[in-house]
Amino acid sequence: MSAQVSDVVTDLVASVEKLRADDRLVTSADQLVDETEVLFDVLTTVQAVLVRRLRDAWNADAVEEVCGRTVKGWLREELRQPEVEVSRYLRCVHKLPGYPLVDAAFDAAEITMAHAVAIITALEKLPPELRATLEASLVEHAKVCPPEDISGFVDELLDALGIDKLSDIRRERRLAERGVDLHTTWDGLRSIAGTLTPEVGDELAKALALAGQPAGAEDLRTPRQRHHDALGEIAKSYLASHGTPSFTGAPRTAIITIPLETLENSLRDGWIDLPDDAKISAATARRLACDAQIIPVVLGSASEILDIGQANQEFTVAQRRAAYLRDSGRCAFPGCRGPVAELHHLVFRRHGGPAALDNAAWLCAFHHWLVHDGGWTLTRDPVDKSYLWTGPHGQHRRRHL
Repeated sequence: MSAQVSDVVTDLVASVEKLRADDRLVTSADQLVDETEVLFDVLTTVQAVLVRRLRDAWNADAVEEVCGRTVKGWLREELRQPEVEVSRYLRCVHKLPGYPLVDAAFDAAEITMAHAVAIITALEKLPPELRATLEASLVEHAKVCPPEDISGFVDELLDALGIDKLSDIRRERRLAERGVDLHTTWDGLRSIAGTLTPEVGDELAKALALAGQPAGAEDLRTPRQRHHDALGEIAKSYLASHGTPSFTGAPRTAIITIPLETLENSLRDGWIDLPDDAKISAATARRLACDAQIIPVVLGSASEILDIGQANQEFTVAQRRAAYLRDSGRCAFPGCRGPVAELHHLVFRRHGGPAALDNAAWLCAFHHWLVHDGGWTLTRDPVDKSYLWTGPHGQHRRRHL
């Protein structure tokens, strides 16, 4: 044991090791239940002590002095604690001193850390003048109920105080419960969860319904997948109108720091790092670059920028408008009802396809994905100028202008 650890902590570690090594078979049902309850109480007590130690370390800047990083970074990176646990611990570190009754009950193992966090969350959604009045009642209720019941009990207390359900206090409390959490999982995937106000929830539901409509018979996405893709289109539309470059009408600009031939031809199964550390597949990069201006960047051996070239020739604003009018503002896939999103090169740029009106076809987001990643090909009949789609199993679909 390190010399920097107190005798009390050393004794605790020794007791835990002794408990771990105890392989005696317990056959008494009463003893099994009693020991489990005691262990839960001990766990809560240790968590309360840990919160106090973390608070002392925070106030003394001990983690920054010893490890050169924040307490949050230290817990996540050095101690490998889950983000949700780090958030709960730090919430207790900073908020518990303002709620002495909650702090005392947690310290005495009368309530768990989850109860403490739930009470703090519930109280902070109320006006300050009500918090002291309700804190004692919430602590007593937490001693006999799970943490998930705390929020509902607040409504009972407000009813007892004669506060109407339509009052400003109730309305502000509901507003404070709003929130969306976006977490990184693996390989750059994200998970999303949250609570929306009725107004935002209604607006989002309408937007998802509009942007997530099935694109036609070939659209085999589940409703959940269509809503995911629709959310991406909604985000893209917002970003496009709030500062994202749109030179010569292109919806995005791709700054390529690898050889263009590698991007368009050589990459197959690799993953590409974006500036924000997210990862996309090579196929996704090619699809995004299809309707983008590409700016070549020449890098030296140490990845230093040696030269930044001019944007390549892309469809002009006039060509984009002409293609939109020619195709009646519809996706080139027959029967598609989705809104157009990308002006696609029929002959891919990497195959020498020009930025010409005859080489342009407006596609919805789904069918643009289909022609790049879904195994379909799209050509134009040289005689009647109709669009001919060929599926991965040889199926054909045609749309006449």
